[in-house]
Amino acid sequence: MAIYTRTGDSGTTTLFTGERVSKTHPRVETYGTLDELNSAVSLCICASTCAEHRELLESVQHHLFWLSAELASEGGAASAKRHDISIEDISALEAAIDTAMGRVTPLKQFILPGRCEAASRLHFARTLARRAERRLVELSATAIVRSELLRYLNRLSDCLYALARAEDHDAHQQALIQEVTRRYLSASPTATSRKSAMSLSFKDLHQLTQAAVRHAEALGVPVVVSIVDAYGTQTVTWRMPDALLVSSELAPKKAWTAVAMKTATHELSAAVQPGAELYGLESQMQGKVVTFGGGFPLWRESILIGGLGISGGSVEQDMDIARAAILALETRIPS
Repeated sequence: MAIYTRTGDSGTTTLFTGERVSKTHPRVETYGTLDELNSAVSLCICASTCAEHRELLESVQHHLFWLSAELASEGGAASAKRHDISIEDISALEAAIDTAMGRVTPLKQFILPGRCEAASRLHFARTLARRAERRLVELSATAIVRSELLRYLNRLSDCLYALARAEDHDAHQQALIQEVTRRYLSASPTATSRKSAMSLSFKDLHQLTQAAVRHAEALGVPVVVSIVDAYGTQTVTWRMPDALLVSSELAPKKAWTAVAMKTATHELSAAVQPGAELYGLESQMQGKVVTFGGGFPLWRESILIGGLGISGGSVEQDMDIARAAILALETRIPS
């Protein structure tokens, strides 16, 4: 059966009522734009990594078909065989917006559309939804258009934006996990068979703490000294008199970060800047990761045996005290 009729060769098309109008008629322009949007939404479904998003977008496709059918009927006359966009459909979009935006951090500036394919496609669909809304507003000036249709398209563009933000968030979080894992696995690939035999002894812990305190006293800087084992478990925390209270929180975080990332904390600063491979790490870890100086991993014969965190002075003083303690222990400082 041929899909062509040749009836549109003269530049006209038929509405559901049988009336023939120009293909540039505002009504045709509107549901034609909705057709573009529906096709774009199908690409979003294919690219999305979230099952809930795909399910929602599939329902949106059905709604767009219903909306187009209503617009293709002159005056929007109701039909027993046709579904109509309802208040409940609009409420469902609003609920999806709230859920998606609740997963991402608030923005204080404009963003470039999409850092992953799913988000990029959703942003593109969002622009088509805005165009469809403009076409519908134009049509409403000369024809009867139910207010629910205008509200639905307005919420839909917001919803597509929210889903794009959520997809970007998920993709960035996954990329962070992969980068952290890569760094962790590649930091010390040798001598893993001896790892169980290498750990910090009581003598090591005492020597590290004593050396750090001695150097801090020489500098006249009261600090908190924190040491964790190779698994990030806190083993020692010593607070010198008059050390800042906040240092009791920061020193353990520095030690934990150094073990978790197998990297001195000051070396992470550049990696978490906008556009760098670990951008967003601090917010993703809810403040558990510290990216300024004072935390060092502790190595022995290429084996990670723990982490040392110093906090209380300036960044440079904290690093100087940590290095003095590590030298006293005769462990290797990563270059």
